Amino acid sequence: MTKTTVLAVLYDFVLHDVAGNVVAGLVLLATTAGWRHTRTRRQARRTAPSGSERDEPPS
Repeated sequence: MTKTTVLAVLYDFVLHDVAGNVVAGLVLLATTAGWRHTRTRRQARRTAPSGSERDEPPS
């Protein structure tokens, strides 16, 4: 292998594998944080059920 070939393989590894993993990690982090935020907002909107919304059948 020549020096140019070794550098080309190294650049290929760094640009495709490492950079790709960094981007994938950032996307995963962003989507996970967004999912948690949405879930927290949904739970905050819920209120205690009123008397007419109970699961008990009417007597």
